Amino acid sequence: MRLSMEPLAQEGEWTAYRDDQTTGLVYYFNGRTGESLWEPPTSTFPPVVLDSASKERVISKQQEYVAATTIEQDQEESPKKGLFGLFAKRNDNAETKEAVQEEPKVESAAPQEKKGLFRMFRKNSEVIEDEGAVAVDGSSEVASARSTFAFPGLFNTAKEEDLIIPSDKPIQIEMSSNVLPHPEKMSWGGEDAAFTNGRTFGIFDGVSGAEKLDGVALYSTTLSKQMKQITGSDGLTIQELTGMLEEAADVADDKATGASTAVIASIGEDGYLRALNLGDSVVLVIRDGKIVARSKEIVHYFDCPYQLAEASPDRPKDGTKLKTQVMPGDIVLAGSDGIFDNLSEDDICKIVTASPNKAHLIAKKVVDESRSASLNLELETPYAKLAKKAKYPEYKSGRGGKVDDISCVVVRCT
Repeated sequence: MRLSMEPLAQEGEWTAYRDDQTTGLVYYFNGRTGESLWEPPTSTFPPVVLDSASKERVISKQQEYVAATTIEQDQEESPKKGLFGLFAKRNDNAETKEAVQEEPKVESAAPQEKKGLFRMFRKNSEVIEDEGAVAVDGSSEVASARSTFAFPGLFNTAKEEDLIIPSDKPIQIEMSSNVLPHPEKMSWGGEDAAFTNGRTFGIFDGVSGAEKLDGVALYSTTLSKQMKQITGSDGLTIQELTGMLEEAADVADDKATGASTAVIASIGEDGYLRALNLGDSVVLVIRDGKIVARSKEIVHYFDCPYQLAEASPDRPKDGTKLKTQVMPGDIVLAGSDGIFDNLSEDDICKIVTASPNKAHLIAKKVVDESRSASLNLELETPYAKLAKKAKYPEYKSGRGGKVDDISCVVVRCT
């Protein structure tokens, strides 16, 4: 997408531009992370005001875009996803919270397992109804829902939905997943699960501390199987990802036990990666040995991520969203906290760069290095640094890995 390089408005790292080449819509870009959105990134983002001449150009570009999309759809037996997604049947107004890990407030002794948050809220959802909207960035402010941008008086049809407009030469992808159970769970496969299907993939990290029933399928594996069944081969929008994860969670609520975090993503035929993250797993984009885009974790407090479960208040709409353009040569990596607790992002970049340029070999190398780090009692790991701040006795030195299930999906873009 080519943007008008004249900033329309700015707040922090975010800048609003106008897409003068295709849709005519306003586009929000984060200059540090490379993240891009069709909607304002915060509820306080300054309103975009256009003069008369600019409004006329926007309307003209919209009309050209509608006409071009309509022609393309008329010429195809299987219609492409076009502008009509803007005005389609979905009426989602999902909240998006850009949450980062808060400064921990925990007792001196705490377990190394993730806490099953839903146990605190069991059958009390009416009491904690607003909990999912609490910003966990060290403040107690409630994160308000982001309304999708519309020009005042110009697009009164309200929401602008995410679009996938296939490019002439869609990004080609090679995907592979790798799951390595906790050493003590090898006999039954552990609690992590991963799937790949078409242009879509996901990681589901089972919550160790959640209560589970014997003989019942795990929540994480149920989510993974359901998502593989319903995602199809085409790229998906964030709205579609959210709806499908909600559908999968409904099935898991009825048929599975335990709890799970989730990060799911799709690389569209338009060259954009779209991701939805509920919990502390991560998806990132590596380009030329550096991270150019990264999803954001969302947690209630240290070692207690947002999670899906029958009695949990957290739902897919509460997850953080990422939309960013990918290019040939990029490596997209999604992983559970079994990777990111034990390897720094610099470590991951070095491993990816040094590995053979095959998705399955990269995934295996990242998983193997994560396991090696998790067993090293003297290594300074990301988890150990945070656990030291949280006053975990076994991490008072700020050293040592965290043994866990490890799951990874690698996508090589060509």
